[in-house]
Amino acid sequence: MPYDATIKQEAAHAASLGINATEDKFHATYNGILTHWFPTGQGYVIDHQVMGEGGKPEYIVVRHAGAKRNPLLIVELKRPAKWTAAGKTDVHNELTTYIEGRFDLTQYNTIYGVGGIGLHWSVYKMEKTGSHQLQVVQDWEDDIASDTSYTHFQTIANLVHHIT
Repeated sequence: MPYDATIKQEAAHAASLGINATEDKFHATYNGILTHWFPTGQGYVIDHQVMGEGGKPEYIVVRHAGAKRNPLLIVELKRPAKWTAAGKTDVHNELTTYIEGRFDLTQYNTIYGVGGIGLHWSVYKMEKTGSHQLQVVQDWEDDIASDTSYTHFQTIANLVHHIT
């Protein structure tokens, strides 16, 4: 089942803004997708991070379990103009920092990371034990709101739902 019309319309609107659109123009699309896969009725909340120096919009999917708020998925977004090798490296480096900084806050061994550059997206994971290196789970795709991406994100959501 593909994403609903509202998510698709919001993604089309954000894409229509062009390469110089800012990260915040993609928040509604990513928020809609995250709340689709991680609803409050299943114990999840989507935390929006406070804008940092230089503007770093990100989301954290948190699971309430064991009387604790457990971060399970970190999302880092960049503007479409960052769709370059350097932009991808920035996303990778920032996800590494964000995930490492949240291992003390979770009872689980794995935290996933979604990198978004405009509507382009990829997924990584890092284990608490070991070398703290990001591992690619889903390589870059072109449109997070596409039917193909729906199927691929379903796989990612299932991995997150089954973190123990």
